[in-house]
Amino acid sequence: MTEALPTILVALALAGIVALIVRKLVRDKKSGSGCGCGCGGCANAAVCGARKVDR
Repeated sequence: MTEALPTILVALALAGIVALIVRKLVRDKKSGSGCGCGCGGCANAAVCGARKVDR
C-alpha cells in the first residue's frame, strides 16, 4: 500500500484539477459566455450559447 501512495495522490490531484476545469466550463456555458474570441470566424456560431438565435 505504501508503494502506491504517491501514485494515488497524483491521481487524486489530477482528478481534482480536471473537476475544477469541468466546473468552470459548465459555469461559463450556463452564464452564456462562449470561447472568448469573437463569433465572426467561428464555425459553431449558429449553435453557440453566447449568441441566442431564434429558431
